[in-house]
Amino acid sequence: MKRSITGLLLALPMLSMGQPNYQKGYIVNNSMDTLKGYIDYKPKVNTVPSISFRQELNSPAQAFTPNSAKGYGFNGAASFESFNVRISNGSTKTEGLKVGIDTSSRRAFVFLKVLQRGPNVTIYSYTDEIKERFYIKGNASTAPYELIRMRYIEANNSSKVVGADRYKGQLLFEMRSYNAGTEFFEADFDDLAYSETEMIKVAAMINRMQVRVAKKGFRFFVGAGVGGTGVKYTGQNPLANAEAIAITSYMPSFNVGIDMAAKTLAERLIYRAELSLFMGKDTKVTYGQYIHSFDHTTLYLSPKLLYNVYNTTMLKVYAGIGAGASYSSYSNIKSGKTVSVAMSPDDFDKISIDLKPSAFSYNLNFGFAIRKIEVTAMYTPHFKISDYAGFNVLMGIMHAGIKYRFD
Repeated sequence: MKRSITGLLLALPMLSMGQPNYQKGYIVNNSMDTLKGYIDYKPKVNTVPSISFRQELNSPAQAFTPNSAKGYGFNGAASFESFNVRISNGSTKTEGLKVGIDTSSRRAFVFLKVLQRGPNVTIYSYTDEIKERFYIKGNASTAPYELIRMRYIEANNSSKVVGADRYKGQLLFEMRSYNAGTEFFEADFDDLAYSETEMIKVAAMINRMQVRVAKKGFRFFVGAGVGGTGVKYTGQNPLANAEAIAITSYMPSFNVGIDMAAKTLAERLIYRAELSLFMGKDTKVTYGQYIHSFDHTTLYLSPKLLYNVYNTTMLKVYAGIGAGASYSSYSNIKSGKTVSVAMSPDDFDKISIDLKPSAFSYNLNFGFAIRKIEVTAMYTPHFKISDYAGFNVLMGIMHAGIKYRFD
């Protein structure tokens, strides 16, 4: 059962890959009119030949291509512009390298992602199945040109990969063009990596700007709700009988934590770290004359993987799985057997049961969020809180509550 649930949750991303993911955004058409509405956001797709746009979430979808739109963007996040550019064909991946330098290219209208815009230059990125490329455009120019990075196999030595980092010289030229009076040398670019972070830094220097800070990929949250804890026995113990009665204790619960994403929180996959406080009063299990009850206070730390199976600006519905490490303190422990004594009050034979303060478990999570308010539920199947050879004491946790997200 546990494997089936885990497999289903891990398959959720694949099951919903074709689902639209409309986020608030805008289109700039060829008449330079800005159309506001919703755009189908595909964060895992490298190249977008066209975009799907709706003026309202329930209105018909319109398709825009690089030929029919000047650009598009998502509110407060990424933006794209269309250009007719030259695109190099040479691979930089080891498995795709050729013998000798590959200078071939093609020309096409494509959407380029804006990385850094300033008074002097704008820098872009474009990624397809071959590789990631970066482009730069002086603001007096009509179109950007590619910053070239090449890799190829040496003709006389098939085990040697040779690099040609033309982008360093290209950026040095732009530096000198816009920063008159400041000396820049090739040695300054020796360690310059062909990466988004480094390209943004160089563009910021050319523009004499601070590095543009991308939209944060994390947020904090706080929450409260109702937690339910129950106890049960397994193994060779009277309280493990199938007819034993377990009584769940319901008490207020509280949680705080942080959500993180690989890129931005508009994406579907969220990494969550959560610390919760659960309490239980008179949590117990009984069978005939036997009883075991206790109060507890439990701190529960859980890293989780959540996936938005439905993901729009207004509403997000998610499911996920997590691991849990708990630390509990116990009080008012009552464990033993009631013994009937003729003509006198019953006696109680105590049976000492040691409960472990720390334990490990897993949990299943479901919920939905409307903007900054999240309604959430968590179920933690029963986990061991004892360490006996013949039987086990297990505790389970349920939680339902509301969280506030500090986006």
